[in-house]
Amino acid sequence: MKEERKRIWSLLSAGAAIYIAGSSIKMPADVTSTLEEIVSEASGISKESAARWLRQLEKAGRFYIEAWS
Repeated sequence: MKEERKRIWSLLSAGAAIYIAGSSIKMPADVTSTLEEIVSEASGISKESAARWLRQLEKAGRFYIEAWS
């Protein structure tokens, strides 16, 4: 994800939705943290603000994680 951060930010800022699926052990937290970093760096906001922005995407149905053990 970090290698494709510019593309990910471009898609997100254009209104794309994110659907992540995988193991529930560490994946959800790791993916969310990486997305927070991408949003923070690309938009110049704090990581905390980026986390709030991602929560808003989730509430809007644009960020969804399906995880299983």
